Amino acid sequence: MMKPNFVLLALLAGSAIAAPVASAQQPPDYYVGAGVRAGFNDPTSFVIDSKAKLTDLGNAATLSVRPSVLFDNNTELRLPVSVDFAVADGFYPYGGAGVAYNAGGRSAVDAMITGGLDWGIAQNLVLDLNVSMLFKPGNADTEFTATINYAF
Repeated sequence: MMKPNFVLLALLAGSAIAAPVASAQQPPDYYVGAGVRAGFNDPTSFVIDSKAKLTDLGNAATLSVRPSVLFDNNTELRLPVSVDFAVADGFYPYGGAGVAYNAGGRSAVDAMITGGLDWGIAQNLVLDLNVSMLFKPGNADTEFTATINYAF
């Protein structure tokens, strides 16, 4: 089993050596897309991902909400709020916290922390690489999502 720190380190290392395919603009204010989730304790799932900027925080930072829906045996909803940073053209790391709702089985709301990288791979296309930790009663669940999103 991979440790969450190893996954985050691998994401950061991969983003540091890879170059964007096309010059990206400022971080997108809004996007919507689809991809997959791979969890350490969960099956691979289909994900619908999105982002909406709430406000500018200054110093190249913004506050955003990042709702997503995961589909497997159960439907799961995620609603984190994140602080997004513009560190280089095309590379926009973020971190935040929120809630996760499991609409099946447990029907429970759990706290979550999240972090990741929005990578502008072409005009209007953003690859979102994300690691989240959900705090469920008695354990913590780590998951990785990768989605391709249309920015508008």
